[in-house]
Amino acid sequence: MFEQGLKLTVSKACAGLLIASLAFVSATVVANSDSPPAEANKKSKLIDLWQPGDSGQRMNIRGRVTSIDGTPLRGIKIEVRQPDGDGDWIEQYQTTLTTDSQGRYQFGSVVPQSNYCGTPFVKLKVYQDGWEYFDTNIVFEDDTEVFEEDGTPVFLEESTVKGETIMFGRFDIVLSPE
Repeated sequence: MFEQGLKLTVSKACAGLLIASLAFVSATVVANSDSPPAEANKKSKLIDLWQPGDSGQRMNIRGRVTSIDGTPLRGIKIEVRQPDGDGDWIEQYQTTLTTDSQGRYQFGSVVPQSNYCGTPFVKLKVYQDGWEYFDTNIVFEDDTEVFEEDGTPVFLEESTVKGETIMFGRFDIVLSPE
């Protein structure tokens, strides 16, 4: 009886060592594989122009910058400029973003308003050596007065985050080589 208990204990110990060895080998293979690093799966850093107390509906815009063949472009500088929630062009609502290692960017702001006869928009510009100049206006599809010449339409989707309603949109940029 003692001998059977000893054999069972030794068998369990061997099985435990085998499982531990397999787990180590699996972890080593994953760590050494060509899969993207963990930071490649993270969201790009949000640059938030919105401040508590600002008038207007909060929004977040995110996107990717790629070349024509779909290659993500890292380190691309994107100039953002827009009016605030009252239609005023103030310094707070302008910045320069830089794409991350996967070509991603995102910024928080307010849905712009217009205090003149025209469609409110967000101005995006890219000046980057080696790439053609990119300049467009983002307008919002839910605005009934949007015309093709006003800019590129983006649909904003409403979501509640931590009890606050925020509009979310996506705008991807494709750059052509010079």
